[in-house]
Amino acid sequence: MNVLVTGGGTSAPIDDVRSITNVSTGRFAAAISESCLARGACVWHLHAPSAQLPLLRLARFDLARDDPAGEFDRLHSLHDQWKAVRDRLHLVPLKSGTVADYAQNLHQLLLTQSINVAFLAMAVSDYEPAPVAGKVSSDESELVVQCGRTPKVIRSVRDWAPSVYLVGFKLLSRAATPDLIRQAEVSGRTNRADLTVANDLQSLVTGRHTVHLVRTGHPPETLEPGADLADRLVALVLKWAVGNRQ
Repeated sequence: MNVLVTGGGTSAPIDDVRSITNVSTGRFAAAISESCLARGACVWHLHAPSAQLPLLRLARFDLARDDPAGEFDRLHSLHDQWKAVRDRLHLVPLKSGTVADYAQNLHQLLLTQSINVAFLAMAVSDYEPAPVAGKVSSDESELVVQCGRTPKVIRSVRDWAPSVYLVGFKLLSRAATPDLIRQAEVSGRTNRADLTVANDLQSLVTGRHTVHLVRTGHPPETLEPGADLADRLVALVLKWAVGNRQ
């Protein structure tokens, strides 16, 4: 199984030193890639410059831990995991982190690699300004930034890779669950996705990350919070993807 995962958030430059971005860290995307690797998949992980990365995000010594020997054991085990999967993990960083950069890299990967499943968890900017060369003066009393809409990159994926099992993500904030699911249904149809993973930002920030799996022709399924949330998601997606190919 060849899997493509995208993670982190794109950036929209205002000038040479300022940009508009979002709160995405890429943590959930990294966990998805880790689960795919643990299941034997080859993974192409396309990520924003500052996003958390599979396994590498965990490779920090926790100085606050009361058991240094236990922390050394954890890192040793993590190193063994890295050695076991590193030949199957392909990290693909965005250079500028813009929507255009993301679209170009995604297109290239889908054309050159035999991707079976694509988890498009990247938080892609919906709006971006026309960047100003140099730096806008900081002496002004206010900064007004006019933005235009960006292309919806996911809507081109079905044309680039007709047979890929396409997983899109829909994030809202402070939305009622029925509304979140309705909007995910609309997104899924518009994007021609096989599955849309719907979640609300507030469940993330409160440590109660819940996702709703929305597929056309199927009732929504809810995955409750838990440390293994990404693994449960991957297990279902890979099962459905294999079913689609049979």
